[in-house]
Amino acid sequence: MAKTAAPASEASAPKAKKPAAAPRATSKAREGGPVRSNPAPVFQNKPAGTPFFELSRLMVVGIDSAAGRLIQKAQDAPNGSWPSAWSIIAPGAWVIMTAGLTKDGRVAVVAQPSGTTNLSFITEDANQIGPVDKWNPPVGIGAPPGAASYQKLTMANDADGRIEIFLTDNQGRIWWIYQNPDQIVQVQKTITPPGSSTPIVVTVDELVPPAKPWSDWQQLTGQLVAVTAIRQADGRIALFGINSGLHLYRCQQAKPQALKVADWTGWVQIDTTQTGGFTEMAPVIGPLGATNLFALTQNGQVLHTRQQPAGSDTWTQWATTGYSRVPKYTLAAGIQGDGDIVLVSSDQQRVHEFNAQWDAYTQNWSGWRDFGASIYATRLTLNYNADGRLALFSLMIMPDGTNGLWTINQMGIDSSEWEYAWTNLTNDNLKQIVVVRDLTPPV
Repeated sequence: MAKTAAPASEASAPKAKKPAAAPRATSKAREGGPVRSNPAPVFQNKPAGTPFFELSRLMVVGIDSAAGRLIQKAQDAPNGSWPSAWSIIAPGAWVIMTAGLTKDGRVAVVAQPSGTTNLSFITEDANQIGPVDKWNPPVGIGAPPGAASYQKLTMANDADGRIEIFLTDNQGRIWWIYQNPDQIVQVQKTITPPGSSTPIVVTVDELVPPAKPWSDWQQLTGQLVAVTAIRQADGRIALFGINSGLHLYRCQQAKPQALKVADWTGWVQIDTTQTGGFTEMAPVIGPLGATNLFALTQNGQVLHTRQQPAGSDTWTQWATTGYSRVPKYTLAAGIQGDGDIVLVSSDQQRVHEFNAQWDAYTQNWSGWRDFGASIYATRLTLNYNADGRLALFSLMIMPDGTNGLWTINQMGIDSSEWEYAWTNLTNDNLKQIVVVRDLTPPV
C-alpha cells in the first residue's frame, strides 16, 4: 500500500461516552501568509433539518467481488478504529449500488439485486440500541422503463431532506426518482379555547406521510455515461455529468421542491476547446455557500469553476488550482473541519498529493504537495471524522483484478500532516464502495 508501510493497528477502541470536540467554525490567520476564510463551515452529506452530530462515525458501504454481497464496515466509535470483519446489509447478490443518508441521519442504500433491473431501497433500522447494526428489509422501487443495466447511481437529499435518486442506464438515458413529499390533509380537532369551558371543533391542516412513498421514474433530458448529484447550500440539487464524448455538463433544480422534469434547468455544456474533455468530476459546497466543481481533464490537470454568487446559475470561468508536472488520473474533493476545501489526487506515477484551500474569498491554495504513494493504481474518496479531521480512503486495484481498501486520517483540523501508516480495511475482494457518515450509530 501507500508508503509501503505496515497497516495500522485495527484494535477496537471502546465506545465513546462523551461527544467529541466540535470542529472549529473559524480559522486562524497564517503568519506571513494569507488570512483564512472565516465563515461557518459547510459540511457535506448533512441532511436538511439534522444538526451536525459529534457522535457520528464513518461507514463504508460496498459490494464484494466473490459473492456480490452488499456489505458495510464502520468505525466502532466516533473517530474510532475499524473492526476486522465486514457485516452483511441484506441477503443475496447485488450488482451496483450507491449510498447516502435519510432525512433523520440514518444510512440509506439503493442497490440492484442480481437477476433483475428492479432497484431496492434499504435503510438502517431506526432502533439502533445495542452494539449490532440493524437494517430494514429491502423495499422495491421498480426500474426505469426499458433499462437493461445501469452505469452509475447517485443520490442526494433535497431541500426537504427527502432522498432523490439519479442514474444512467445502458443507453445513456438519465433517470430520476424521489421520495414523495408529505401531504396536507384537513382534520377536525376538539379544543377548549382559553377562558372558556366549552369545547369546540376546529379544522386544521396537518402533514401526513404520502399515500405513495416514491414517485414514478422520470426521464430527464440528455444522455450521459456518468452523473453525480449534490445538495447545494440553498437546498436545490445540482447534477453534473459526463457523456461518451467526455463533454461535461451541469444542470440544477429550478425550484427547491422539484417534482417534474420541467422543474429543472436545461443542461449546460461547460467544457471548452481550451479545456478539452473531462474524465472525472468532484463537486463540493465551499465555505461561502457556493457550489464548486473540480474536474480532471484528459491531460491530467485539475480545473475549477464555481457559482458566483452562491445559489445562482452564473459560474466563473475555468481556473487552475496549480499546474501538475505529472498528469493526474484520479481526484477527490472534501471539506475539512474549518470549512475549507481540500483536494486529493494521485498522479500517473501513483504519487498522492493534496491541495488545501487557504482563502475562499481570494481562491488562494497551498499548491499540490506530495504526501504518499501507492503500489498500484487507486481511486480516492474523502470524508471527515466526527472531530472534523479528514479521512482519505484508497480503493486500490490489486493484481487479481479486485480492489483492496486502506484509509488514513489528517493529523488535525487544518493540518498539512497525515498519518504515515495506512489502516487496512481489506486486502482484496471489493468491487465498489461509497463512504458515508452514519449520524445514528448503535449505542
